[in-house]
Amino acid sequence: MVSLRQKRQKKHPWSLWIWTSDIPGAGTDASILLQIYGEKGKSDEMRLDNKTDNFEQGQLDKFMIELPDLGKLTKLRIWHEKRNPFAGWHLSRMSIMKTLTKETYKFPSERWLDANEDDNEVVRELPATGDLISEPLTLIKYRITVYTGNVSGGGTDAHVFLCLIGDQGDTGERTLINCKNNVNKFEKGNADEFIIEAVSIGQVRRVRIGHDGRGGGCGWFVDKVIVREEGQAESQAVEFPCNRWFDRNEDDGQIVRELVPLADGQRLYNVSYHIAVKTGNVSGGSSDSKVFVKFYGEKGDTSRMMLVVSDNNLRNYFEAGRVDVFTVDTADIGQINRLLIGHTNEGMRAGWFLDSVQIMVPNHGKHYMFPSHRWLCRDEADGKTEVEIYPSEILDVEQLINYEITVLTGDVFAGGTNANVFIQIYGDQGKTEVLQIGSRSNNYERGATDIFKIEAKDVGKIFKIRISHDDSGIGAGWYLDRVEIKRLIMAMVPKEKKEDKKKKKNKKKKSEEDEDEEGGEEEMREVILTYLFPCDRWLASDEEDGEMVVELLPEDNEELEENTYEVHIFTENMMGAGSDANVFINIYGENGDTGERPLRKSNHLNKFERGQEDTFSITAVELGPLKKLRIRHDNSHQSAWYLDRVEIVDTKDDTTYYFPCNRWLAVDEDDGQIARELVPVDEAFMRKDEDEEESGATLGLEQKAMSTTYTMRIKTGEKKHAGTDANVFAILYGENDDTGGSAGWFLDWVEIDAPSQGQRLRFPCGRWLDKGEDDGAVVRDLYPAELQTELYTPFVPYEITTFTSDVFAAGTDADVFIVLYGQKGLCTQQKYLCVNKRERRMYFERSAEDMFIVELEDIGDVIEKIRIGHDNQGTNPGWHLDRVEIRRLLRKGKGSETTIFPCERWLAKSEDDGETVRELVPSEIITEKLLRDGTLKLNEIEVEDALETHTYKVSVRTGDMNGAGTDANVFLTIYGDLGDTGERKLSKSESSSNKFERGAVDKFSIEAVDLGQVYKIRIRHDDSLAGADWYLDQVEVVDVDTEEVYMFLCERWLSTKKEDKRIERTFFVKGYEGERNPQNAKKNMQNSKAGLDSNMNKKKKKKKAVIMEEGPMIPYHFTVSTGDDRDASTTSRVYIIIMGPNDLETERLWLDLTDGKTCFAAGGMEHFMCYGLDVGEIKRVELGHNGATPESCWLVDQLSVAVPTKGIQYNFLCKCWLAKDRGDGLTARVFNILDATTISIIRKVVYEVTVVTGDTQNAGTDTNIFISVFGANGSMEEMLLAKHEDRFERGQEDTFNLEIDDIAPLKKLRVRIDGTGSRPDWFLDKIIMRNLSTEEVYVFTYEEWLSKTKGPKRTKVCELPAVVEDEEMVEKTTYSIQVKTSDIAAAGTDANVFLIVFGENGDTGTLALRECSNRNKFEHNQVDVFRFGDILSLGELSKVRVWHDNKGPAPGWHLEYVDVKDDLLDQTFRFPCDRWLAKSEDDGQIMRELACANNDILDLSDKTKYEFEITTANSEDAETKENVWIILEGKKGRSKEFMMENSKKKKFLRGATDSFEFSSKNVGEIVGICLGHITKEKKVKNESFWHVQEVVITEKELRNKFYFTCDARIPLAAKKDEFMTFECTKTVESFASKVRSLVPVKYEIIIITGDVNDAATDANVFITLYGVNGDSGKRALKGKYRNLFERGRTDRFLLEMLDLGELLRIKVEHDDNGTSSGWYLECVEVTNTANWVTTVFVCGKWLDRNKADGQTHRVLYPKY
Repeated sequence: MVSLRQKRQKKHPWSLWIWTSDIPGAGTDASILLQIYGEKGKSDEMRLDNKTDNFEQGQLDKFMIELPDLGKLTKLRIWHEKRNPFAGWHLSRMSIMKTLTKETYKFPSERWLDANEDDNEVVRELPATGDLISEPLTLIKYRITVYTGNVSGGGTDAHVFLCLIGDQGDTGERTLINCKNNVNKFEKGNADEFIIEAVSIGQVRRVRIGHDGRGGGCGWFVDKVIVREEGQAESQAVEFPCNRWFDRNEDDGQIVRELVPLADGQRLYNVSYHIAVKTGNVSGGSSDSKVFVKFYGEKGDTSRMMLVVSDNNLRNYFEAGRVDVFTVDTADIGQINRLLIGHTNEGMRAGWFLDSVQIMVPNHGKHYMFPSHRWLCRDEADGKTEVEIYPSEILDVEQLINYEITVLTGDVFAGGTNANVFIQIYGDQGKTEVLQIGSRSNNYERGATDIFKIEAKDVGKIFKIRISHDDSGIGAGWYLDRVEIKRLIMAMVPKEKKEDKKKKKNKKKKSEEDEDEEGGEEEMREVILTYLFPCDRWLASDEEDGEMVVELLPEDNEELEENTYEVHIFTENMMGAGSDANVFINIYGENGDTGERPLRKSNHLNKFERGQEDTFSITAVELGPLKKLRIRHDNSHQSAWYLDRVEIVDTKDDTTYYFPCNRWLAVDEDDGQIARELVPVDEAFMRKDEDEEESGATLGLEQKAMSTTYTMRIKTGEKKHAGTDANVFAILYGENDDTGGSAGWFLDWVEIDAPSQGQRLRFPCGRWLDKGEDDGAVVRDLYPAELQTELYTPFVPYEITTFTSDVFAAGTDADVFIVLYGQKGLCTQQKYLCVNKRERRMYFERSAEDMFIVELEDIGDVIEKIRIGHDNQGTNPGWHLDRVEIRRLLRKGKGSETTIFPCERWLAKSEDDGETVRELVPSEIITEKLLRDGTLKLNEIEVEDALETHTYKVSVRTGDMNGAGTDANVFLTIYGDLGDTGERKLSKSESSSNKFERGAVDKFSIEAVDLGQVYKIRIRHDDSLAGADWYLDQVEVVDVDTEEVYMFLCERWLSTKKEDKRIERTFFVKGYEGERNPQNAKKNMQNSKAGLDSNMNKKKKKKKAVIMEEGPMIPYHFTVSTGDDRDASTTSRVYIIIMGPNDLETERLWLDLTDGKTCFAAGGMEHFMCYGLDVGEIKRVELGHNGATPESCWLVDQLSVAVPTKGIQYNFLCKCWLAKDRGDGLTARVFNILDATTISIIRKVVYEVTVVTGDTQNAGTDTNIFISVFGANGSMEEMLLAKHEDRFERGQEDTFNLEIDDIAPLKKLRVRIDGTGSRPDWFLDKIIMRNLSTEEVYVFTYEEWLSKTKGPKRTKVCELPAVVEDEEMVEKTTYSIQVKTSDIAAAGTDANVFLIVFGENGDTGTLALRECSNRNKFEHNQVDVFRFGDILSLGELSKVRVWHDNKGPAPGWHLEYVDVKDDLLDQTFRFPCDRWLAKSEDDGQIMRELACANNDILDLSDKTKYEFEITTANSEDAETKENVWIILEGKKGRSKEFMMENSKKKKFLRGATDSFEFSSKNVGEIVGICLGHITKEKKVKNESFWHVQEVVITEKELRNKFYFTCDARIPLAAKKDEFMTFECTKTVESFASKVRSLVPVKYEIIIITGDVNDAATDANVFITLYGVNGDSGKRALKGKYRNLFERGRTDRFLLEMLDLGELLRIKVEHDDNGTSSGWYLECVEVTNTANWVTTVFVCGKWLDRNKADGQTHRVLYPKY
């Protein structure tokens, strides 16, 4: 996505000095305007505001102005707008200096700008002079003569202005006031002379002339303008012909024109800019002021153009919510890069709300979008009335070229017409649309010449035109004399001769290279190409042949001539086949088409009657071989029509073309269409029809194969009055051809599905089609939105014929469907053959043969079987089917292949076996091929190895539990590797009349064509009747023919109330090994909606295509929040692209909403996880959506992108619109990572987790499963394993990816279930975890129930040791816990006490202190002993968390100590407390953390040992033979230097790691090192380096490790004053060291509630702090006698806990209690009062069930 915001024009400051002359009356009070020209362009007009004392006599005024880069300055124009007597001004001189470079230009003047002095002009042009300019330009007087036409009403009294445009700039717009020869200017037939004085502009190329449209009768007809330089001969004058009206009601309504010098095809040289200005739908947004625009392009800019005459004439311009369209014809300015739009601020309601501007430039094939969405009003916003805007996007549209069409009407009596005239141009590269030609004047009068400019497709060399009129108005007949069409083309033409100097040079050349002469004198130039089309005939219904359409050939045409086509229309001989509607036909050939012609004059008076043949003749330019025809009627009168066929005879070469149809053209028959496209078929096929008695075989299949069926879905907007009762028309435009047009209608989008091309296109509109809304148009051209196009495998046509048997009551009115199967189980969708009820009544009658042509998926060359059935609806739905024939076209050659499927059985509930679905296999295949000699060859083959029909016995066992049975209807589909059975209703149970009762087994038989190996079933019920809930135990499928048995263990509810509330489930056969989990880890990385996305991921063409599989895929987490605005939400699909360095980027990651959400709702917050390419360091993030209409706007509030595997999160505060018509009009935006706030989050590692559920009855579960992982470097808090519909079922292995904190190596796993759900018990076999980056595998085996009711343990939680290569990482032990209550009054408690023990292998989980030796626990001065056996040892212990639930009469408790004895280690750990756990004593806390007292023996002030491991890089010349020294910088001090001797030169070799050990004083935590490289001798002979890669230092007492990644080349030095310093990159703290730092610390926690509506909460709030030393446990934030967490308030809490070290994150949550529990948390500040370090955690989000993402907890990371 390129940013289209052109770099804003860079402007530089200049200082401008103006001297007013010192003569009487020289000063002025007018505002002065000025414009400066340079070699690279010109500035905008600048107004120098005249404060009271500027421009006074003899005064110097200084101004600062900003100019774009204009190159060397050439001239300036200065003027004022007052022509009253005292406004005159005498300007002495001006100078201008660029403040940066001091370049200076002087502009001497010494002249009046006064309407009564000098030459009475108030504008002066001054050439630049000064040191930088060797030769100033000259001042020239241009004499201009304006000829007004001698036409009635041709004169004008409006103010006329004129601007000359030349090679070197322009004169600016000059008002023509001082006429040299006439007092009354611009009268009919006048020639008025004016003088314009200007700095020379070189050759005059254009004249821009116009008037301001003031006054009545201001229309003006200009004949021509003649320009010559004063003092030159008349012969040098340049003539600019015009011959056009400047009048809103004549011609094209323009009152300003640009004229070009006399040449052919005057109108072709200007480019039309169509400007659509949308006024915002805001109250008071309309404006009565005059609006102007100015474009800035690559090749120059236009002048300011007033928008006064609109094309769509909405009477009142610039009304709220409307779109006004204007056309401006001007010189080509190249690509537009910005525009200026504003208004003159006049009128009562001048303020204006401008929504957007669109500029269509068909000549360039560009469509520019300029969003504005702002006020232009003195009293609103910033008070500006004009604004510069930049394009948000530039769309490529079809490029059109200019054609100038001259129409000469014959000078015969009544030759003129008032009808609407249409033209269509055909060329060798296509044809234009049918274009109406006309203007606001009265065109096509007798003997008149009318000239029109149209923009249309470039059709290449024109070979014919068709011109017609619609016969409207009185006396519509028209005598057309001839038509001329002109266009520009590039051609080689002789060069214009330059000065004489050239000639001399050329003479020398000629002698040398004579033959090159002509070549040297030619150049590519635009030249006019003219086509002349003589006509000289009437187009009238009452003259000549009565035709109002004529095709004309160009004069010089040799190849083509006119031709007459005889059209024979055959109406079918059947009831109601005839029609009285008007019929139209269009015949298409290789050379274009005839256009749509009405079939008027037939050989019968009453046309299109039943069984009749009507003949018409159509005259047209010969079409070559015919390709297709389109025939339609207008549905008037008795309109249903059954067309048998059309035959067309080409009278010139006497060929007959056959177009079979055999279909209705009727609104209420067949598919309801009244237009058909027919293709010709070979005569042999037609003759075959005549030979056979019943003309059965029709050619619908060939028709279908050569045409495309388009299905349109039309979405009407969800707005008030959006619907319409008008008739709606659509025309589809393709590369090949088009398919040809309260009534207000708001159209949202149109979707067109073309199965035979395999694409579904979405054409967004999002606009009104209403005369009274928007721009008043009721026709819109829509273009497909690239991001919404869906591609799939193209469909192919099949002709399906059913033969109903000739038996009593064989027919049916039921709805018949069919499915076709190819090889390997490839099948089509289920297709219903009838479209509506009427067809169902009509087809499938006794002994009938019915043919259907359907488009279905291509299933390959062989049809293995078909399934045909019906829905058993209607009166006597039973059907006796004889056979089905399916015909398809051959892939190669002409012809087809028919496969016959015999049936000869009933499909009826009451006959045969009661089945209404049958599977049929083919018996024979008939091939017809068209041979070279035009004959048909037939070939019949018997099908030998057709699949056999098998019987499958299905046993369904219902579970034996309460409410397990069901009375609903049950449906089953069986899938095998050769196909499936389709959905069959399990209706007749062989074992019982009441099916599916509790504990019962029901048996059914299903007949189906051999499925091969059965591997899965799908079973569902329809939830009908009262007790529909069903517990399905198992299903057994037996293939009777092969005696194979397939077992399906189900053990699940199908219920809308239980489990996940689904009533349809898929089960795999027992022991199935294949892919079953759609959410599989590998799949996860690709995107789900493949068809849609493959197309959307086509990158923009500019970028190098990024190849997908080129790197590892990693998870990205996205959180998107939508703003709170009224229109903020969107239903579009949102995507993100992550971009790294070197154009590396992920594919489009689509954020598809889940849980039935339909939109990104206003104020909502959504979370997504996508797998994408690892792009390395993220540089930019693109966020966008695929909406293309103004309706699909989206206000993004915030975006956060987290990369867990890197431990980093980026938060973007977007607060911007992604919308076509808001903000800057972009629906995608690229955010730079530098604009994000970056947060360090916990680094995660991706593990592939496989969960194996046991193969025991009812082993599966739908309860919530949680796991916690413990590793050597910390633990991971509990996470939920998602069920995803069918994980954790009996005998299954489920594999998925989990992101787990980087705590490897793993030690143990805790699994917990919460016992919810319909099946709360789970038999867990084992869990396998594989680290995807290191491939380490950990196995956790359980092989037992997690259940309150089953198994020996009756527990819902288990701890499993990690097993790596058959070795357990932790062993089992027994803990004896002694609890001593203190010897002080009332120390005992009756509350329930709980405790968690922490050690180096994690924690024990919560242990309830229940059973002990004493009956009455925790009494005053008592010791209670609790034993916990069979528990995983924690190794060395660090702390204990102990708390009680504050229940009972006197819950306060004074605890002296806790002792924990580990039987395995035979070691006792003492945890002293000696504090109260009471609400009313001490600090009121009832939870305490106790540190272990065993660890205080070490005294670290003394000496310690350090081990250094030094790795030399593995690069060339990395090693050294010299010595190395090191110094440690620690928090407690600095070590001495340690010399690492390289005595034998064996150390510091390339790629090696060397170890050294030194004793030293303890320097505390090491933060940096100094490394030196020193010679053994005193001198350095030549420069050399040692390349060190890494240094690792281990402190031996506590085993803390410090890592330094150096990767540096250290130069060799003779002294120790040269060295390099490195900072510590990573510290690994040992367990012993962590334990030492566990001292009690008070944390001050400050909670700030946001100052927004409803921010306060009454719920109970809890906080958990996580630090490098562990976590604090969940602590309640309570305060006595005060209302906490009120809006905008700050609440302070003190909590005591063991020192957590550096804080990593916190979790804040509430229990959603109370009436207003929603809470907006602004931020949390946590201060460690021991070292006064404060950590800030910003939240700024809701914790509210009903807001944002509905969560009531937030995990916050520290802000840096």
